[in-house]
Amino acid sequence: MEKKRTFIAVDVIPNQKVVSLMDRLKVSHSLDKIKWVKPEIMHLTLFFLGDTRIDVLPDISQKLRKRLMNCSAFFLTLKGLGAFGRPMPKVIWVGVDFPEELKVLKDEIDDALLEFGFSDDKPNFNPHLTLGRVKFLHNYEKLKQEIKEYKGEVFQEIRVSSVVFYESVLRPEGPEYRELERFDLSNA
Repeated sequence: MEKKRTFIAVDVIPNQKVVSLMDRLKVSHSLDKIKWVKPEIMHLTLFFLGDTRIDVLPDISQKLRKRLMNCSAFFLTLKGLGAFGRPMPKVIWVGVDFPEELKVLKDEIDDALLEFGFSDDKPNFNPHLTLGRVKFLHNYEKLKQEIKEYKGEVFQEIRVSSVVFYESVLRPEGPEYRELERFDLSNA
């Protein structure tokens, strides 16, 4: 059975403050091996489905459309700098606040996907905007200092007016995201 690598996300168009942060980090970590995310493909992943059978994609879309119909548009704040991974970081990110509207949206998506065999990932959900994926870091202390420096720093407020069901195609030059369907939120 043919499959597509899929995920559900909110598009994020980074403002100049986020782009400037990335530029500073690129200079600061020029000797490190970090694959920086292109600003034009930045997003907040709400659910990573992974390899998904193509015959169920229309059913997933229909279920999501129905579940998201009553979700309203809202605002999110991008703030703080952080990293995932121990002992060395694997992902550098900007944090995303977790308002009630995002919790409701996440619940609707998770509940819609349960019937297709996807497990609830709410306990592990940590909303963030990935800036870069670390392959090798020469100086972890420098990154720790930068994380402290930007703790609590507000970078951007974004309006969430739609959710996108994406296919992710992995290429040597970086991932390509193909929109399968966009779900507009009410009051969008």
